[in-house]
Amino acid sequence: MSFKQAAKTAGKAFLRFIKINYLMVAYIFASVLIELTGIAVTAGKFYMTSPWLYLSLIALACLVSQYIPNHKARYAYFMCLILANFILDFVFIVIFDSTGGTIFDFAMLSLRNDAMIIVEVIPMSFTFMFVSGIIIALYGTLGFMFTKRVEKPNVAFSAKITTAALAALVILGNSMLSYFGNYRYDSNDLKYKLYQQETGTYSNKGIVGNLYNELVRGLWFSDIDIGDTEELHDFIYMHTTEPTPLTGKADGFNVVTILCESFEWFTFLYDADKYPNGFARTVNGDERSPAEIKAALKQLYPNFYRMYESKSTVILNNAHSLEKTDISENKSILGNYPLLYQYINYGYPENTIPYSMPNVLNTLFGVESNSFHNGTNTFYNRNIHHVNALGFKSYTSSENMDMITDDTGLGERNLDSMMFEACKEEMFPTDRRFNTYITTITQHGQYAERENLKGYYAKMDKYGILPYDEDDEDANALRYYCAAGMDTDKAIGVMLDYLEQNGLADKTLITMFGDHNAYYQGISNYAKNIYFTDTANYTDLYRVPVMIKVGNRDLGNPVINKFTCVCDIYPTILDLLGVTVFSNLNYGVSAFSPEESILYSRAYDKFLTDKIYFNSLSNIIYKAPDVDAEYLDDVEKKATVLLDKISHVNRIFAADYFKGARANEFNAMLRAANEQPVVSKEVTLNAA
Repeated sequence: MSFKQAAKTAGKAFLRFIKINYLMVAYIFASVLIELTGIAVTAGKFYMTSPWLYLSLIALACLVSQYIPNHKARYAYFMCLILANFILDFVFIVIFDSTGGTIFDFAMLSLRNDAMIIVEVIPMSFTFMFVSGIIIALYGTLGFMFTKRVEKPNVAFSAKITTAALAALVILGNSMLSYFGNYRYDSNDLKYKLYQQETGTYSNKGIVGNLYNELVRGLWFSDIDIGDTEELHDFIYMHTTEPTPLTGKADGFNVVTILCESFEWFTFLYDADKYPNGFARTVNGDERSPAEIKAALKQLYPNFYRMYESKSTVILNNAHSLEKTDISENKSILGNYPLLYQYINYGYPENTIPYSMPNVLNTLFGVESNSFHNGTNTFYNRNIHHVNALGFKSYTSSENMDMITDDTGLGERNLDSMMFEACKEEMFPTDRRFNTYITTITQHGQYAERENLKGYYAKMDKYGILPYDEDDEDANALRYYCAAGMDTDKAIGVMLDYLEQNGLADKTLITMFGDHNAYYQGISNYAKNIYFTDTANYTDLYRVPVMIKVGNRDLGNPVINKFTCVCDIYPTILDLLGVTVFSNLNYGVSAFSPEESILYSRAYDKFLTDKIYFNSLSNIIYKAPDVDAEYLDDVEKKATVLLDKISHVNRIFAADYFKGARANEFNAMLRAANEQPVVSKEVTLNAA
């Protein structure tokens, strides 16, 4: 037989195979198109850079179909696979859109019981739903039409043998892809992150491919080896924190730390440049001057301004956060957070952590610490983690406050003002020194009209601030968000008044900070008019408030303009208290230090400063115009140091390193480091 004849025969055989297996061919096109559409609406790209895992799963599904003896059964089989692909993509698109751009990782499985509260709303991607709907409808209609018209599939013994051999090859290939794609991910040495090719989006492996890869990675590539314990010991105690101009300014003070859910500066500040769609936005012909609008805002948010304008308050004007609430919370209490295939609230709730803020203050001063949150008791496993691991004597939730207004976590939300009013005596005791941590919830999304905030809407309307606009959903979401902020403001007023009335104001250090930007419903994007990474001030999207009130000390209301982040809160508070700790356990530095930190986001797998935002140095997503080679070199050095710290913290958590005698050793070393009074450095405070 000539080559031409052989080619012709092979061609006919191939066409016959395609005809008989038309359902399989259509399934491949349908699933891939649905997957690419999902990638397009999340990552903005209609392709995968590493599609092999996903394609190996498709190939395996196709080979399994070769054992099915008739077209009707194959039709049902492939339709189920297409629907499964669609449902998986839909679920992870919802998670991506409702959490500000988080792609799935293995640790998210531990959040499954809290899913409804975390997701908040179910945003529908019209593009994905429309395109997928057409694809599924076409497959469902046309596929069924030909089930009786096409020749019956060949499921002879010889065909099964060939199929089995091919399936074995595909499984082998899948296993090799899984291994070689994950073996280098070493949680004991994270320097690879600076140079990886992964972009941290679904455009790498696809949505289904990423899910499969994360399950493989979490189940088989997540072990942490404690390694050389002597090296780890030396690393922990190698360096202590350096004094700054404000070291010891709050010596002997009580401590109050308030994590304000989704708190942003535009909650109460007028700034036409930074927040063009905030209070500066003229609505319905409003022609008031900026001064008049600012005067109205002081009536709506009197207590935020009591903090903001006080000469005792330090403003961290360039603070950023790119995390979820639980991670920001832990970072502000611990100064660090491991990068493991677990969230520590669930994976390590019984660990011994002697360097947590409550444990440090108890070891050095016998201070009792308590935690309060007007969310549910078990959310983020706080009822166990806060007491057993972080060292709080108690964790008080909404159930203990008798104020549950919503069982699902959606809708009304408990009021911060009610929590502060109900718990102020326990939060701020008058008979002892205290450390109180408070996590608010009222400004947590979703941002829709709420019955328990109607009084605030009326007050906003009285002052002509953010009136309801039936034609602008974004403007209304901002209105509801800012009204929720009015209740948090009221809560702060309850606290400030109580402290003053009981003689505690001048000996209490108060830190208020936003855990992350208001990403729910795109409020932050809207208010700041930042939607794309090529926007000149893109990193401002993650700029959040931090206000630190040092009793009634006249500090001149200093404004710190250097880059700071949520990891800087822990060392800053301890610095003000005059406490020396071991700096290798801190990811950040005191806000009053001349050094600047760099932020690595556990939630988003991104690095951030106020000038650069990147997944790796080979995938820089945004950099400011003034970023030069020298700045990039400095960022690389800082990121390398940070990753080394995270690698060591991984080992500490995975091995519960401080359990038993090592905790006693740590406490002894901590006391020794604090035996001599620390003297502030005589340098100029970085102020505006």
